[in-house]
Amino acid sequence: MESKGKHIFNRFRKELTQESFTEFFDYYYSRMVHFAVLIAKSEILAEEIVLDVFLKLWEQKRTIASISNIETYLFVSVRNTAINTLKKDQKFVVDMLDDVYIQLADYKASAENLLIENEMLEALNVAVNNLPSRCKIIFKLIREDGFNRNEVARILNVSVKTVDNQVVIAVRKIAGQLNIDLANPQKSRGLTAFLLAL
Repeated sequence: MESKGKHIFNRFRKELTQESFTEFFDYYYSRMVHFAVLIAKSEILAEEIVLDVFLKLWEQKRTIASISNIETYLFVSVRNTAINTLKKDQKFVVDMLDDVYIQLADYKASAENLLIENEMLEALNVAVNNLPSRCKIIFKLIREDGFNRNEVARILNVSVKTVDNQVVIAVRKIAGQLNIDLANPQKSRGLTAFLLAL
């Protein structure tokens, strides 16, 4: 089944109207700004970067038929535009995955995890929010934005192995803080599956 975002994009791609573009823009704008802030470390600059990306899309609307995955395309475009903007301003001197503040959505009790006590969920949220920046951004893209490991690698311009390694580091750190023994591979897979589900 097609996601709402893909449906909106396909409508824009088919109609190429101001109205369909506005709907597409409105759907993705805040997510892209949130991502751009991670790189630019400035809300105002992030908004300019995202507006540039959407402006280019509008200007090149006749050629968008070649875009197969709009979400990956937008994240990569925002990343590249942000890096290029920062390089022009000669402010880009650190790895974008290090030392950034990333707010992750909290785990909440749901039908699937009602048996987990609120205290455990609070401890889990603290452990997740204590992850290093690199782990958190990868964790966020997989858990909250729904990207697979290959898409995350492309968005962040890192290898799939780096993505996998960061997920492993995240799971180990969270397990350590929650005193969960990962010696059993089944427990490790189970915790990973739970952590990456929202």
